[in-house]
Amino acid sequence: MGFDPNKMVLATILFEGSANEVDMQIKVINALTKKHKGFKAGPENGERGYFLTFMIGYIRDFGFKYNFIAESFETSVPWKDVSKLCIAVNKRIAN
Repeated sequence: MGFDPNKMVLATILFEGSANEVDMQIKVINALTKKHKGFKAGPENGERGYFLTFMIGYIRDFGFKYNFIAESFETSVPWKDVSKLCIAVNKRIAN
């Protein structure tokens, strides 16, 4: 689709709150999406992501039997701190 993988962002978003709060959240996200020429990929992609996260636990347990270790991390951090987070996680894993 012509996206530059070094400049693109993907977000899975779940709206929570009262009907008024959800309506406002959707309006804000839609405005940001339009401003940055984004688009909705649909709920199926979020569902696939959550399914994969669920399955990783089973794959991980299977891999343990063969001395294979892997893990996934989910977190929330301000964009300005993403690089610091990645560096800190890599250091912690190495230690």
